[in-house]
Amino acid sequence: MDNRGVVVDKNTEDWLGENRSLSNDEIEQFLSGPIVARIATTKKDGAPYVAPVWQYYDGENLWIIPRARSIFVKHIQRDSRVAVSCALESAPWTRVLFLGRAEIVEGPKPPSGKMAEIGRKMSRKYMGEHGSDYSDLTQDRPRYLVRIIPEKKISWTGSEWAQKYRKS
Repeated sequence: MDNRGVVVDKNTEDWLGENRSLSNDEIEQFLSGPIVARIATTKKDGAPYVAPVWQYYDGENLWIIPRARSIFVKHIQRDSRVAVSCALESAPWTRVLFLGRAEIVEGPKPPSGKMAEIGRKMSRKYMGEHGSDYSDLTQDRPRYLVRIIPEKKISWTGSEWAQKYRKS
């Protein structure tokens, strides 16, 4: 038995999980859960900056709604290149990495239209039964609607190292 109470057969490697990339449908399903994303931007001095954000994936683009004073919005305005990591922090270690560009679609302003629609979906996903309450409570607070346009998606799941990393 492992530390999570899962029975592990030491004679097989089934406990490692299947080591592979995810299909587009699996990525969509994975990101439909409350997976906190981490967006990486570049500060003015060239140093990296990483911030946790709520995410909404529509099957093509990743959307975030940062607060008006989120420092990384200034980074995006100066340099639209971003990386976004969405990861399960326990086995089977499912990960999706987006490399691409961020586009500020609207804001800063209180959510309305598309921003409000996406914001309500995020609130339900991350706040559960209190999602609507959270949306109502914060609806007058200015934010941005940012679309992450992936140029490359890298995904994987499983605990074993990929074959390319096992070579000497």
